[in-house]
Amino acid sequence: MSDEKGLDRSTLMRKLLEKKYKTMKKEETAEEYKKGQITLSKAAEEAETTIWVMEKFLIDSGYKSNYSIKDLERESSEIS
Repeated sequence: MSDEKGLDRSTLMRKLLEKKYKTMKKEETAEEYKKGQITLSKAAEEAETTIWVMEKFLIDSGYKSNYSIKDLERESSEIS
């Protein structure tokens, strides 16, 4: 595999570990977010990523928000 990528073995291992670490951080902070312990922006910050990437990660992992259309309508009427 390292030959295919043109990388030496230690560089490949470092890259794989870094990728796994980032995924684990997203998984950990996603769980905290799902439990309501942290906000989406805090989850993204702790996972060292953007809000948009964190949001996509949550969606891709099957997360469904409790935020309803009624909540959106109520909040938008409060703004107006």
